Amino acid sequence: MARDWWQRGRGLDLWSIPHFLFGVLMAFLLPLTGTPLLTVLALTIALAVVWELYEKLVGIRETTLNILFDVLLPVVAFTCTSLALLAYPLHPDDLLVAIAAVSLVFAFTNISGWLAFRRRNRDFTR
Repeated sequence: MARDWWQRGRGLDLWSIPHFLFGVLMAFLLPLTGTPLLTVLALTIALAVVWELYEKLVGIRETTLNILFDVLLPVVAFTCTSLALLAYPLHPDDLLVAIAAVSLVFAFTNISGWLAFRRRNRDFTR
């Protein structure tokens, strides 16, 4: 039987990738919009927590460790990306290319995970 790489793990799993990339994308808001760092950090934390609450609401069961990682990963990614962008500011054109590239990988990982979820749950309603 083939291993389903998208199955949820105890702490880190393939779903950790889009959680991390979400934090990277949120950090791009800083140079893109000029929004204050603490405002975007607070928004990142709030959205990560709300997403985990949504997952719980729709019946996605995860370990406590996995939920913790799913909230911490965007914060770590946001912090690292923000520091990198402050130390090495990107030209606006390069910033847009970086945003597009990260957005594509973010979309790909989410779609791949969603399709794997659907395969596992054939009775899932549309």
